[in-house]
Amino acid sequence: METFAAVAMDVGSAYAADILYHYRIPPDMVCQAGDMVTVPFGKGNHKKTGYVFEITDQKPDFRIKDILEVCPDVLNPEQRQLVLWLRENTFCTYYDAIKAILPSAVVRKTKARKKQAPLVVPAAVPLSLTQEQQQVYDTVAPYLETETPKAFLLKGVTGSGKTSVFEALIARTLQLGKNALLLLPEIGLTPQMIQRFQNRFGDVVALMHSRLSDSERRLAYERAKNGSARLVIGTRSAVFAPLADIGLIIMDEEGERSYKSDASPRYDTIQVARQRCRWHHAVLLPASATPTIETYYYAQKNIYQLLELRHRYQNMPLPAVETVDMRIEREEGNGSAFSRTLHEAIAENLANGEQSILLLNRRGYHTMINCAVCNKTIQCQHCSVPMTWHTTDQLLHCHYCGYTQPMPEACPVCGAKKLRKMGFGTQRLEEELSARFPSARLLRMDADTTAGKNAYEKNFEAFRQGKYDIMLGTQMIGKGLDFPNVTLVGVLSVDGALFSGDFRSYERTFSLITQVVGRGGRGIKSGRAVLQTFMPEHYVLRLAARQDYETFFREETAVRKSLLLPPFCDICVIGFTGDSQADTALGAQKFFECMQQIYAQTEKNFPVRISPPVSCLYGKINNKYRYHMMIRCKNIAAFRNFIRHTLEQAARIKEVAKIHVYADMNGSIGI
Repeated sequence: METFAAVAMDVGSAYAADILYHYRIPPDMVCQAGDMVTVPFGKGNHKKTGYVFEITDQKPDFRIKDILEVCPDVLNPEQRQLVLWLRENTFCTYYDAIKAILPSAVVRKTKARKKQAPLVVPAAVPLSLTQEQQQVYDTVAPYLETETPKAFLLKGVTGSGKTSVFEALIARTLQLGKNALLLLPEIGLTPQMIQRFQNRFGDVVALMHSRLSDSERRLAYERAKNGSARLVIGTRSAVFAPLADIGLIIMDEEGERSYKSDASPRYDTIQVARQRCRWHHAVLLPASATPTIETYYYAQKNIYQLLELRHRYQNMPLPAVETVDMRIEREEGNGSAFSRTLHEAIAENLANGEQSILLLNRRGYHTMINCAVCNKTIQCQHCSVPMTWHTTDQLLHCHYCGYTQPMPEACPVCGAKKLRKMGFGTQRLEEELSARFPSARLLRMDADTTAGKNAYEKNFEAFRQGKYDIMLGTQMIGKGLDFPNVTLVGVLSVDGALFSGDFRSYERTFSLITQVVGRGGRGIKSGRAVLQTFMPEHYVLRLAARQDYETFFREETAVRKSLLLPPFCDICVIGFTGDSQADTALGAQKFFECMQQIYAQTEKNFPVRISPPVSCLYGKINNKYRYHMMIRCKNIAAFRNFIRHTLEQAARIKEVAKIHVYADMNGSIGI
């Protein structure tokens, strides 16, 4: 009897062609679901790689080609289920989902999985939990032994010792013969975590993140798949680690936006983690001092069981925060980046031999070059974005596409030779610090200084060892790091982040301030923080200075409810990009009209509000023009079917076929 395989192929982003293609399995070949195959594809019979999702004995009604080669057992049953889930929920193609789950560096053959055995946990140093930490552990631990998935939310103030709770729960998970996954939002946080957990659990720990070499990534994947790695620590993509028998998934700093993918498949890590916990009957534990509004709202509705750590470890107080009105500083003649208050605090810290952290979420030297005559800014030739002056190479940089150019002698718009350098970034901050405190040892941490491999590990460890007095940098230094000798945190400017154009800008700003302030006073010495702002009366900044998450949550949810934004509804962003502004605008409009027509013919069993397409705030990035439209909706199967059907039908319209279209559930808007 003949058998046939339904195979997922790489069809790019062509939604209409994203189907399973059928091939005959030769009689002398063994082929099963999950195998990777080589097949002849298209009119030219080009050899291409595909992945088998179904085996059937029903012969299709069209001419069938034979499979050429088989590599067995590449996608396990859970991975195939995740591919289908990603395709439905993120509107990606089969192949985009497969590429997310199977890193390109993975070899075709992996060793057979070992049978899991309970781990005898060593690290010499007994783990001592506070009463609050023990209560959290005692609540979660029993669910590690059940076969029912369970979701918690651990909300703990900065410095409350959430990592100690993670360590205890992971130890219990491994003792039960199950595996664990610890997710972190930033690569910079992994060195501290990996060292701590390797010291305790030894060689069963594997690391997964984007800065690994191909061979390192392949080895980590193989170790997770064959069972020699029992605990995987990594950033967003590590949520797909091929662990079996998962008992616990932890998401540290759950509120971080880096957990949401901005490229296909546009998944939210917490949703993938929930899906995996359902499959494995595992415990999900997102944790943060500043959880997302949506997650905290769901905890209020008992979708997550809320757990709290209200006190810092050893009852150390939160840093005292002083807000400085920079308008007064300017009025009184201080035009520098530093208020007098912050200058004096840094000087005092240096005299006391204590360390300081300074946050400025803008890299470069000058952040804008402006014409004094026509008031136009120097923009990137490939993006509608102002360029930033960097002193290290004496060039203007685009922080979006990477383009660089020399400083022009005259304004490219009006020809005037009166260009003003405005704004300050981390490079200028470093220079000014050196001038103010010549003897201070400075460490700058931003995208320009951490490009090299292991740069995070080396720099953070050097700072921990006291080789630097002041660490200044962008938001990469603001979260999750623990330096006991830091007693001063300065936030130089975050005002601009409040007005990024996305409805989550208030939430992100509140989180960033709360988190960076929490880096201080984590040892035996109390900490203080100085928050510089031109808007001291803004409620987000006031509440962040007080570390008052509950009041901020009430204020923010009231606004979102009135505007019908998450968590009170879902939003689906449809994005359009193209080489021509006219073609992109027209294609977006034709898509909008197509969607309206399809919805008019659809049973109205799900409500939607469809807004027409508009240009993005940055209308061109890397020579691609950008438009988007927003749909307020409820994320249910009927709505998702409507979106995918619209994507498939609109792709047949010639004006739409000229541009790239994507759908992003609960993605960013406005930028």
